[in-house]
Order: sequence, then structure tokens, then C-alpha cells
Amino acid sequence: LNAWGPAPAVVAAVRAACEAAHIADYPDPIAMAPRRAAADAWGCPVDAVAFGAGASELLQAACTAFVARGDIVVVPAPTYGEYARAARLAGATIRSIPPRGDGTTLDLAGVARAVRAGGVRMVMLCTPNNPTGERPSPTRVRALADRCHDAGTLLVLDESYDAFLRTPVGGPSLAGHPAVLHLRSLTKEHALAGLRVGLAQGPPALIARLEAHRAPWPTSTPAQAAAVAAFASAAQAHVRDTVARLRRERVRLAQACTALGLRPRSGVTHTLLLDVGNADAARHVLLRDAGVHVRSCASFGLPHLVRIAARRPAEGDRLLAALAAVRATAALHLPSPVDR
Repeated sequence: LNAWGPAPAVVAAVRAACEAAHIADYPDPIAMAPRRAAADAWGCPVDAVAFGAGASELLQAACTAFVARGDIVVVPAPTYGEYARAARLAGATIRSIPPRGDGTTLDLAGVARAVRAGGVRMVMLCTPNNPTGERPSPTRVRALADRCHDAGTLLVLDESYDAFLRTPVGGPSLAGHPAVLHLRSLTKEHALAGLRVGLAQGPPALIARLEAHRAPWPTSTPAQAAAVAAFASAAQAHVRDTVARLRRERVRLAQACTALGLRPRSGVTHTLLLDVGNADAARHVLLRDAGVHVRSCASFGLPHLVRIAARRPAEGDRLLAALAAVRATAALHLPSPVDR
């Protein structure tokens, strides 16, 4: 998340929405205000946008709407675990596409081959990817979308980390593509995880089908107010300023971690992967000895890597001091070139 927190204008909008006169009433069941705000920002019709309780809720709705028991859903690894979980809950068979190279690079060619072979109902792709920060080539993503269209496959394209790119797309990257359902989260760059704020964008027919398969009243009045405020100029300026600070801090962290021998992996967002040999052990030691919480990537199939995120400089200093301390006591086992 954005360590600088939500914009003051967004906080004010949420507070106003929490007044008794508002929370005593049901929220707008079709969330027209945030959908209109997104549509205006992205230059698309309002019926091409759905508003949800975070991208994960919309992902669940998409699987309910478009996946039947026994359907094949393709998910390239390593990536966000909720893709496979949501598809399994819908009864799908997951076809995982192994990574290329060092185990952190998505194999889009392998995904395309799976689609070309036929019988694939849905492909889920995260770009920039979580947890690696990899951004597949936009040209290759478009080519994959075209391949999906030819095969009658739906591409669910999760762009929730777009705002952390050096040059964000700012909206759905393949808006108007008939085979693509975009997911976008406002909880990351606007630091709204506690409110659950996400959007889906795609052809109106896809959005209508998604909406028809969702539970009623999926979002709250404060969440809708936060989304409207997040699209306003003050909040957008806040994100541009704070993300720029996070990107500068990421450079500093990468340089310091390199000096510690932690081999940071390159990515395009504000996060870094560090090679610590045993990710679960490193997470435990850092939390126990320094109260610092890093993300073990073992659940992503990367048991030797932890993910860290750029935050405010003082927090970065605390993290670096903790890493140096456990490194000095050999609490972290760093792999040798032979191990690798």
C-alpha cells in the first residue's frame, strides 16, 4: 500500500459519508456515482464499469459469472493466489503455466499455446505482476488478448498495481477489447484497503453478466464516497506525489540491500524481492527480533524470496537496520552461487 496514506480529500469524503444520516440508509445498489467517476476518467460508458468491494470481490464475481464446473482456467505462475482460489471455488480446473528463467518471469508464450490448444474458458493475468513487479510487454499482452478473442476465451487482466509504474497507464490498458475484463484496485495507491474499493471495466455485455451474478449490496456508502473522491484532481495529485517518493525510496532500498548481499530482483513497482535462502525463516526472525514484517513468497512458489515494499524513509531505515542485524548474526542463510 501507499505508505503515505490516503489523500486528505478522500478521508474527508469518507468521514462525511459516515454521518448518521448516510449510514442509516442502504448504499446505492448499483454504485452509480463511483462508476460514473471512473467512466469519466477513463473515457468509457458508465455501463462498461462495475464497482466492487476490492478487486478480489470482483474476481470472485467474474468466476461465478463466466466459469462453470469443469472449465479450464489458465493462470501463469508465480502470481496472486486468489486467482486460482476464486476459479476453484467456481469448480474450474486450474492449468498453471510454469515461469521461465529464474522462476519469476511469466511465460506468456506458454499461456498463448495453452489458449491456442483450445478448451480454455478464462486466463488470469496480473500486470504489473504480484509479487514479482514484472510488467509483461504491452504488445505481448495485446497479442494474448487477441488470441483469447479468437479462441472464445476471456482474459481477466488485473492492473491493480498500475499506479506504481514510472509512467502509469492510468486506466484500462485494452479498453474496448471484446475479450478483456480489466480489474483495478484503488486500495493500493490510495491506501484504502480497509474500505475495499475496486473496479472492473470491460464490454457492457460482460459487465452486465458480472453484475447479474453478484450478491446484492456488495459495497458500502463510505467506500463509494472514497472512490468518487479518489478520482478527483486533489487525490490524483496526492498519488502522483507520494508514489514518486516511494519510487525514490525503492532505489535507495535496492542499493542498500545490494550492499548487504541480498540480491534484490528488479521489478517496475515500489516493491523488491530479496533472496534470503529461506523466506519463512527470514520472515519469522525479522518479526520476532525487530518487529519488522516482510512477505514470505513461499506461498507463491518462491521459498527463497521475501518481498519488501518501499515506505517512508524512517520505516526503510528500520527495515535496513533489521536486515543488517540478522545478516550479521547469520540468522539469514544467503544462498551461495552453488546453491543457486
